[in-house]
Amino acid sequence: MRDLVKTTQDREISSNGGFVSALGLHILTAVLGFISARAVIFETLMPFGLVFVGGCNTVFLPGVAVGAFIGYFIPATGSGGFRYMSALLAIIALRLLLSNYKKLSENPIFLSVITLIANLSTGIISYSGITLDLLKLSSESIIILGGVFVVRRAFTAVLHKKAGFSVEELACMLGSATIIIIGISKFYILGISVGRTFAVFLILIATKYGGTSVGSICGIAMTFASAVTRSFEGGFGIYAVLGLAAGVFGSLSKYAQALSAIASGIIGLAFMEFKVGSGVFLTEIFIAALFFILIPRSFGIGVSKIFYRQPLLRRDSALGRALNMRLNLASNALLDVSSTVAQVSEELGKINAPDFKNVISHIEQDACAGCKLRMHCWESKNASTIESIMCMINIIKGADTSQNEQALSEFRGMCLRVKKMEDTVKNRYSQYASLIAAENRIEEVRQVVSEQFEGISNMLSELAMDFYNEEQFDLHAAEAVTQALNDLGIHTLEATAKIDKFGRMSIESKIKLNDDLILNRLQIMKMLSLACERDFDVPNISKTGDTAIITVNEHAKLRVDMGIEQSCAVAGSICGDSYKFFNDGKGHFVMVLSDGMGTGGRAAVDGAMASGLMSRLIKAGFGYNCSLKILNSSMLFKSSDESLATMDIASIDLFTGNTELYKAGAAPTLVRRSGRSGRAESHSLPIGILNDVSFDRAGIKLRQGDILLLISDGVTFDGTEWIRNELEQWRDGSAQDLAEHICGCARRRCIIGRPDDITVMAAIIEKSA
Repeated sequence: MRDLVKTTQDREISSNGGFVSALGLHILTAVLGFISARAVIFETLMPFGLVFVGGCNTVFLPGVAVGAFIGYFIPATGSGGFRYMSALLAIIALRLLLSNYKKLSENPIFLSVITLIANLSTGIISYSGITLDLLKLSSESIIILGGVFVVRRAFTAVLHKKAGFSVEELACMLGSATIIIIGISKFYILGISVGRTFAVFLILIATKYGGTSVGSICGIAMTFASAVTRSFEGGFGIYAVLGLAAGVFGSLSKYAQALSAIASGIIGLAFMEFKVGSGVFLTEIFIAALFFILIPRSFGIGVSKIFYRQPLLRRDSALGRALNMRLNLASNALLDVSSTVAQVSEELGKINAPDFKNVISHIEQDACAGCKLRMHCWESKNASTIESIMCMINIIKGADTSQNEQALSEFRGMCLRVKKMEDTVKNRYSQYASLIAAENRIEEVRQVVSEQFEGISNMLSELAMDFYNEEQFDLHAAEAVTQALNDLGIHTLEATAKIDKFGRMSIESKIKLNDDLILNRLQIMKMLSLACERDFDVPNISKTGDTAIITVNEHAKLRVDMGIEQSCAVAGSICGDSYKFFNDGKGHFVMVLSDGMGTGGRAAVDGAMASGLMSRLIKAGFGYNCSLKILNSSMLFKSSDESLATMDIASIDLFTGNTELYKAGAAPTLVRRSGRSGRAESHSLPIGILNDVSFDRAGIKLRQGDILLLISDGVTFDGTEWIRNELEQWRDGSAQDLAEHICGCARRRCIIGRPDDITVMAAIIEKSA
């Protein structure tokens, strides 16, 4: 049985799902290549297959090329596509030859130029002996130049971003979609053009979720497609008007947008005096509007992450840059303070450190002043005197003095002030030992303070990075949230709608509390979901004085069924293990388990402090490594006695299933994935022992039905193989049932006379409702 969890230096075991996904993408790009190759403009030109082959990313070049080749091989016009097939092969050859030059081969302008050269060279050869239509060849060349650039930008945007595209990126994506619409515009069902119907549908989608500007861009793109294909000649301008009208009425509802599209079609056709084909064109608008009205809400939520309505406050605003700069300045200043404290402490330590030579000198001054044998003892017999004093110090320290007993006996027989000498040695060495202990303690405090400064510096730096990485704030959504809460009778003081780099929205609203206000969380969730057209989870409400903060996050694809069971080492005593679990407000479910040193009340204090502080820091938005440093320094400085605890954290992304494990001296974590079990072990030290502490990290992707176990070391008396067997055999039951089962099995395996606290945290991944 292979382990399914690896350390961060290793790669996660690949699955068949990745292969199927990659195959599906290549098939999709081949279909796009085929459709683009069959897109005909000006009745005889078919340049768009070359455009897709020239503009696609290298990884998808085989699929697009095969699709385009088949599309040209099966002619869409009477003239055939053999000229384009030769140009296609030339483009592939050029791209493959230059593939090692990454910057050049991935430059959109360069790709546009080589596609143009390939088309021109094959076009001139093909036209040899035939009347050369320079106007058509020039138009085709311009379309290729711009088309390759647009398609390249679209591929790059889709591959590198999951959501939150800019207007320029959306324009390139819509331009690429226009090519596909041209390719399917000649495909009819019962006399209805699939391409034209989809064009109207796409315009309505763009205006609904992208606003008037994006809708107008889409309308203009469809107008271009209608013009170059000479589809419904004379009425192509209706698409542009339709996009503008739907965008204007977009703030009302999708029903108003659909009616505005139909009205635009009727008005445009009226100006054309309802020429031949007007009825079919109007029917296509009706069908597209009907599909637009009937699209499910889940589809709309997914599309809304691509089209963000403007205006948006972006992260590169002057306020954002200024705040980021100030946070970084504060972080660097505190880091300088930390390093300065360390340097000054080191230099002062060299100057003020207690010197043992001074102890010997003071003993001579205090015990031998006025003694007539002083010169004899400290000059003639200096080595013997020092050896005797060191023997006395060893007696004080409780060390072995058998080797120096003879020298000490001779000294006592010679010394005239034995009692005074012994008392002086004891007093002076005790003072020296106290100074050494104080210096060591002060040094420990200095290190802790220095680490605290460094930790706070890291916190500020992470805050600056988090603020910088916030993709954008949706002002429209914030206004909608304010209005929705006001409709519920909730007075909103402030509202923000943040959208991260994955397109996930989170809402924070500050509201005014009063004695008559009743906050119904389910009602708030439903109203905000309708207002923002997204699925949200039940909100968290934090009350502070006469105000409250409502935090709402998007509803994730996964949920965690949580089960916890504990067993104390001694019946009736306090468990030394402490745990926490919570949602961090960013789509992650976090599990924290800490095992305090030993058992009983002292261990419980250490474990509770560790898990409590770590949870609060994570909830506040600080990173795991930064929080660990702050926690470690707090444990070191908590008391003069030894105080340590393990730290075990699992962070599960509820949108993707990606799970990060952070371990400091903790017991192994057990995982069952796709029916097979594995474990992640820690080789790092617990917190509270050394100043320098770090997490061991591991990563894994969990899916529906997978199981994750966090356990304390009391569960592992008999190893972990039996736990893996239990996980693989577990079929039915809740996470709580599983936790109780594992805890009971562990209790039966405990070694008599060596009891330890047992804690099992079981998490079963389920599909969210």
